[in-house]
Amino acid sequence: MVRERHPVDVHLLIAVALLVACGILFIYDASFVRASQTHYTHFDPEYFLKRQAMWACIGAVALLLAAIFPYWKLDRLAVVGIAVAVLMLVVVLVAGHTSHGAKRWFALGPVRLQPSEFAKLAMVLFLARWIAVHQKRLRRLKEGFIPLATLPVLLAALIAVEPDLGTALVVMGTGAMMLYLGGARKRHLALLAASGVVAVVGLILAEPFRLERIRAWSDPSHDAQGSGYQVLHSLIALGSGGPFGVGLGQGRQKYFYLPAEHTDYILGTIGEELGLLGTMGVLFLFLYLVVRGFTIAHRTKDPFGSLLASGLSSLIAVQALLNIAVVTKTVPPTGVPLPFISYGGSSLVFTMIAIGLLVNISQYPVPPRATKQTGKDGNEDLTDRRRDGRAYLSGARGR
Repeated sequence: MVRERHPVDVHLLIAVALLVACGILFIYDASFVRASQTHYTHFDPEYFLKRQAMWACIGAVALLLAAIFPYWKLDRLAVVGIAVAVLMLVVVLVAGHTSHGAKRWFALGPVRLQPSEFAKLAMVLFLARWIAVHQKRLRRLKEGFIPLATLPVLLAALIAVEPDLGTALVVMGTGAMMLYLGGARKRHLALLAASGVVAVVGLILAEPFRLERIRAWSDPSHDAQGSGYQVLHSLIALGSGGPFGVGLGQGRQKYFYLPAEHTDYILGTIGEELGLLGTMGVLFLFLYLVVRGFTIAHRTKDPFGSLLASGLSSLIAVQALLNIAVVTKTVPPTGVPLPFISYGGSSLVFTMIAIGLLVNISQYPVPPRATKQTGKDGNEDLTDRRRDGRAYLSGARGR
């Protein structure tokens, strides 16, 4: 049987290119003041610009490789990938590079690799593979749901210990979304959500700095020069932009007022200089990208590809929503970067790999393989099992 290869999803790539270009532009705009007066940047105002441009080039190559590698062969690497991810998360706690009291990176000369970024992709790959083969078992609490839900819980726990509660929340949110789309029962998901809330509350109470973040978030003006400073100046940046912004390059918050102006709070810089209109343009690009990703999942007849596309789209959506919620004071600060836009090499490269896989899947609604993925629970020929024309992942959603 000849499999049709669809054209490359150019619209998806254009949206990504615009987001990356926006990121590079505003990383320079937001960081040149700080970079020109900081010792470790060698007082080079273009320090962050050059590094992000380098990572964007590496990310483009990674995207290309992910787009041309036969994605259906990745299911064989799912177990190895998640094992490597867990190992890396354990090792980084012992031998990782420490910065600002956190062990989140491996230092390889001038380059720092964040294993949690790899772990997010590895988790999506493993969940997609497992659910595609054992979907019926997922609806049974002890035989399927609990063993599979243990994976995102384990990854989130290891990441939270670094500590990086924000990324842990992204892992849990993405994992829960994949379980839901894979057909898990809603009452089982509610149990997982309740357990997650208890765990998050426990982590907040266990660390004084997290509790202080909650207090600062609820009333930043109470300690405007201390714990509430970052939250307050994020709102000032967004508010001062008005509908059309103060003009590109004309913002004032980057002059040592808004902390993390080129990383976690870069959306505040965009809002100040481009206003509500420019901010909405960025949000529209994210919305378009995520909708495009789920559309790819919907059109894909291969269960593994459909679940993989949905998981990758969920990962980008959850992380973007969490960052936007922090900058707009909807939730307390979490330290999660804005995909494609915030400064950071690991985040950009692995997110570009995710886009490459989406492009790959979009070209093969039916992958060129004779797939009879018969699981131990008796799932038959999952590739052609399309009861209602929808993506496989939405075909057996829990009630």
